[in-house]
Amino acid sequence: EPFRTSLDDRFVATTWWTAHIAARLASAAGSERFLYLIQEYEPLTVPEGMWRKLARESYDFPHHALFSTDILAAFFRREGIGVFGDGPAGGGAELSFENAITPVVPPGEDELRKREGRRLLLYGRPEAHAARNLWEVGVESLRRAVAAGTFGPEWTFHAIGTTGGGGRVDLGRGRSLELMPRTDQSSYSRFLVGHDLGVALMEAPHPSLVPFEMASAGMPTVTTTWGESKTAESLAAISPNLIAVGPEPGSVAAALELAVARADDLQARLAGARFPWPRDWDESFGDALLDRVAALLG
Repeated sequence: EPFRTSLDDRFVATTWWTAHIAARLASAAGSERFLYLIQEYEPLTVPEGMWRKLARESYDFPHHALFSTDILAAFFRREGIGVFGDGPAGGGAELSFENAITPVVPPGEDELRKREGRRLLLYGRPEAHAARNLWEVGVESLRRAVAAGTFGPEWTFHAIGTTGGGGRVDLGRGRSLELMPRTDQSSYSRFLVGHDLGVALMEAPHPSLVPFEMASAGMPTVTTTWGESKTAESLAAISPNLIAVGPEPGSVAAALELAVARADDLQARLAGARFPWPRDWDESFGDALLDRVAALLG
């Protein structure tokens, strides 16, 4: 059946491909702009070629932008993309929100002090569609750190995030990385609390939520920077548990050495777990923000 619209309809896009549809529908309905919920710089998420060209083109359509995090908005602003550019999209309104992270109750200091051994958790996604999570960089960094003697015998290594089964990855010197199965949300929260050091890499301007969840569980967490918008300083300002470096194995291995040293500073770990970031979606999309969204939609 035909898809029927009226002049009273408004349109919201949440991906680059629905932005192409929303732009046409908004134009047909006589709307000046649609609302584009921008969750990432999406040309980085698709292969080179026509898909990447179409993803980039989506930011040129007339729209108002609702960015996932101020850090991502800063990237678009610095690069002059979309509402920050000189094209048809330029001059549109821009809003930002902070995605709610999984609520985590960090362990107490006594619990950490009595814990036997130390556990590292890598956000590990070997699948091709998750290439921006830098699986190979993470594994190579761990191998270099193991070879350098960064980790004592008390450390074990675990990875979560893969959609495949379990298994182990050799890290050298008799150490291995255990691939853990996916868990439900409540189990995931408890799983995080049982670890002492996090590694969550992201080759993109969005900061990713996993590093924040790891930091909120009281882990010194190694993550990656991106250009002049996602910097070590901007991430450390959110939580001192976040250690951000360039996405090269040598840089990440050096950051692991720093994180291992910080893992023994229990008070600092727990202090860094307490930072202002939404833990539920009602906080992410509060009344003031939704009022502004409604005003943009007219």
